[in-house]
Order: sequence, then C-alpha cells, then structure tokens
Amino acid sequence: MEKLKVVLNRSIGKVYVPKHIRNRTEEVILHISDTPYSFFYTLKNLIKKINPEYIIHTGDLVDNIKLEFCHYSLYRYSKRVEVLIDILSKSNAKKIYVCLGNHDKKETLQEISDKIEIIDKSENLSIKNLKLRMSHYSDEIIKDPQEYNLYGHNLQMKNTIDNGKTYLNGIQSINIIYTDTKKVEYLAYPFGIDDERLRKGKIGL
Repeated sequence: MEKLKVVLNRSIGKVYVPKHIRNRTEEVILHISDTPYSFFYTLKNLIKKINPEYIIHTGDLVDNIKLEFCHYSLYRYSKRVEVLIDILSKSNAKKIYVCLGNHDKKETLQEISDKIEIIDKSENLSIKNLKLRMSHYSDEIIKDPQEYNLYGHNLQMKNTIDNGKTYLNGIQSINIIYTDTKKVEYLAYPFGIDDERLRKGKIGL
C-alpha cells in the first residue's frame, strides 16, 4: 500500500510523506538539491507536511535555468529564485543553508534574504549530534568527508555509506535526516523532475 501511495503521488506531481515522519517527535534536516521551478509548489506543501527544523539546499536553486551558460536569463532566474527563497524563509526552520551551485548567483541571493546562510564552495558544520559536510559538488565533499555528507550537481556519486560515513545526493532523493537517532529516510521526487532539470534542450527557459 505504501509503494502504491508513493507512485500515485509521484504521478500527480506530489511527494508522499509517510505518517510517521509527519507525526515524529524528533527534529529533522530536510535536504534537497537542483530544484526546477516546477517543483516549488510541491516543495512548499512538502515543507508544510514535514515542518523540518533545518533545511539544506545543495545548489542550483532554479535548475531549469542554466545560468552558467545563459547569463541573459539572470532576470528570469532572479524572479524564480525569489519564489523559492520566500518558501524557505517562511518555513519554521531554525536554520536554512544554501550551497551555491554552478547555476546560482550569490549577489542575487544576498539581495533577496538575510535569513539563509549561503555557502560558497563547501563547509563543515555541526547540527546537534551530527557532523556534516555540504557542497554542491561531490568532489568537494570527498576532500574532507564527515559523518554525513550532502551534495547534488549530478549523479556521479549516489547515496551510499562508506567507512561509516553517509553520502547523500539531493538529486537522487529528498533526504530526511534525524538529528538524534541519526536515521536517514529517502523520499522520491515527482515523476518528470529529472526532465525539468535537464530541460531537454530548453536551457534558458
């Protein structure tokens, strides 16, 4: 039944959140990455359901606008990223971390909100009992891996556990990390999100 609910929700552009996550008593980190504009409304509802205490976005905030290649799309990027930052900022999260991706503009993010903490390349930090390393890039992660390692950019390094260290790719899944028990749960993105990330050749839209 749970698997059917996951598939049905994915097929209509939603993320299925199990009841035990919604009704938990433990604080959690919500980790996402490389989010196209079409996912923003779903993300808003997801945050309402989970009500995470911490949010980490590992870059490319408007991933259907490939700003690195299409500098003329900066205005569109700015308008779209305002929507995302508003969603994140209006959450009940205690801390919001955003890693800069290759398709992000630091100055634009700084102008929009001072509630988020912007991470340029990579950073190590502690959240309660967790030792974390976060970056948009997996090759930055492996320079100094910590207990939990969060990244995106591509699927070159997928979710895995190696030598007692957990590696979480925010493209492969939406990751929920429990701050006390250190348990990790994976939620599936809606169908079609990867196509939106790639834009199938419509890079500047």
